[in-house]
Amino acid sequence: MNASNRDRLFSAAVELFLEHGYDASVDMIICRAGVARQTFYNHFQNKESLFVEVMRNCMNDVLVPLTENSGDLGATLRKFAAAYRERALSPAGVAGYRTMVGQAQRFPELTREAFESGIGHMVDILTGLLDKAMMRGELRNDDPEFAAEILMSMLAGLERSRLLMGAANPPGDEVQRVERIVDGFLRMFAP
Repeated sequence: MNASNRDRLFSAAVELFLEHGYDASVDMIICRAGVARQTFYNHFQNKESLFVEVMRNCMNDVLVPLTENSGDLGATLRKFAAAYRERALSPAGVAGYRTMVGQAQRFPELTREAFESGIGHMVDILTGLLDKAMMRGELRNDDPEFAAEILMSMLAGLERSRLLMGAANPPGDEVQRVERIVDGFLRMFAP
């Protein structure tokens, strides 16, 4: 099996699923990839298995590693916040989110798995980081999971909703916006 054909099929599927959701057909995918129908079935069992793989990939694309802790909580959170917002609020991030939510009833197990292994895992790591900061006295002692959920909501909440609904976000300096979000979060949980 030719890996480049698989890559072309996968790339075409990503584009089409983000454009059309699950309504993208196998014919559309093979046409865009420029391969034969049999080539599709040499690489993927069916459209559903390809969709599952594409959605897992899209969810993983918005994940931001939190393993690089500089020792400065504010700097670590600002770096995380900037990277997460860049991915989650990008056109591809919003399209992936829209597609995943749009198929939640059809693929509840996939949606749950994608959340748990993706965003849920990232929130778990953020929770651990905040828990350690609370134990060191850098943040007030509180529920670190709740704190992580608040920060994640602050980072994408209304802005992602606007983008999902086709409304534009107000213009602004992204660096300043990240700074204000992290500063507000740190003040909210100040010791």
